[in-house]
Formats: sequence, structure tokens, C-alpha cells
Amino acid sequence: MEELKYTKILVPTDGSDYSCFAAEHAAYLARSLGAKIYILNVVNVDLAFRSGIHYAEGMTELRQAGNEATARVRQICEKQGVECEEIIVKGQPADTIVRVSKEICASCIAIGSIGTSAIERVLIGSVSEKVMRHANCPVLLVRHK
Repeated sequence: MEELKYTKILVPTDGSDYSCFAAEHAAYLARSLGAKIYILNVVNVDLAFRSGIHYAEGMTELRQAGNEATARVRQICEKQGVECEEIIVKGQPADTIVRVSKEICASCIAIGSIGTSAIERVLIGSVSEKVMRHANCPVLLVRHK
């Protein structure tokens, strides 16, 4: 069996408490294992169209929210003394998380979960569930307290 080596941990964030709780776990792992954290925020273009305001204004608001979300996780990493890099890209959340994890050759993805019911997952889907199904690396699914 190949030696397990975690060097790059991808932490997708939307700025929610759920994603920050996952980031705390990721930072602990990264510090323990000497890994680097890649903080990812996906600017969901569909939300800019649905926002009811001009597309450019919607994108500006979403990018600002993305900067705030990654800054929140960066603070968690800095408190733990963990090296991190921020990535903000446009796309569909689950697909983009999986794509970026492949591009950076992530060793692991640490993602927060809201804990939706089975019916909600069938009706609206779950980003974390889609990531778990399609990622080519281990996924640490962290449920909020």
C-alpha cells in the first residue's frame, strides 16, 4: 500500500459557520501533518443572474462575499500557524470544487455540511454530497456542532 501523505488540503468556503467549522478541523490536520491549506470560494454565477439586480452588480457583491469568506478561513489558518493560499473562481460550486481539487492535486477536501435530510438532498441536492461522489481524493465531511 502506498504511504498516505497529506500535503494539500482544499477547504471550500461560503463564509458560513459550517465551512468555518470544517476549516478549523482542516487547520488542525494541516498543522499536525505539515500540510498547506488551499481556501476556495466559488462565485456562483447563477446567483448573480437570480439576484434581481444588474449582473455586474451581482457579481461584484458575490466577489466581495467571496473575499470575506476566504479571509475568515485565512484567520483560522493563521491562528493555527498553517500556510494557506486563497482561490476565488466562478462556477457551479460542486463541479468547481472537484475540478480545483484535481488541478491542485489535493490530498484531501475538508468541507462543511449543513446536514440536510434525505428528502432535501433528493429535491435540491447537496454540494458536499456531490463533492463526495465525484472527488478523486478523500473528503472530510464536517458536520457543525
